[in-house]
Amino acid sequence: MLTRRFALALSAAATTLLTLSACGDDGQAADDRKPTRAASSAPAESKQPSAAASSDKPATPAELMPAYRIAYGMSSSPMCSHVAWDDPGCGEDLTAAGELAGAMAESVKRDFPDGQYTDVEDSAGQVVKAVNTVRKLGCYDMGSTPPKTDSAKLRELCPSMSTIASLAWLNFETNVSDW
Repeated sequence: MLTRRFALALSAAATTLLTLSACGDDGQAADDRKPTRAASSAPAESKQPSAAASSDKPATPAELMPAYRIAYGMSSSPMCSHVAWDDPGCGEDLTAAGELAGAMAESVKRDFPDGQYTDVEDSAGQVVKAVNTVRKLGCYDMGSTPPKTDSAKLRELCPSMSTIASLAWLNFETNVSDW
């Protein structure tokens, strides 16, 4: 019972956070703002930040996160629930989040084979999975082909699925910062 209450409280808090973060500093709605992510044309392989520069010990996920954010152009959490279902800026943000999480999972797996950061690796996998689901639906102009689902259904489904991806991202960020 306590676990369910915690989950409900967490869900309510996340919803409140998403609602509050949907407005800019001046109260402007998220769908009225320009995307904050800087587009990058570099391939994912070249985006890999280097680990600790002068140490034999690999950098922790928390130490690497700022460099990964820069490399993948992630200035903020991807929040797409208040934009149109076919907004390409949101698709770019979600794609960057998925790529960053995937790269971080690979780095953790490679640099810490003993499983020290499995929670970071697992939560990164959840981000990748959620972003791929949004992509498969064809939301936010992410698919290579036009979506097969009716656009009226996508108007309802895409914000819900992007909220799930955003919550997965917030969980991932929390797991990274815990270390």
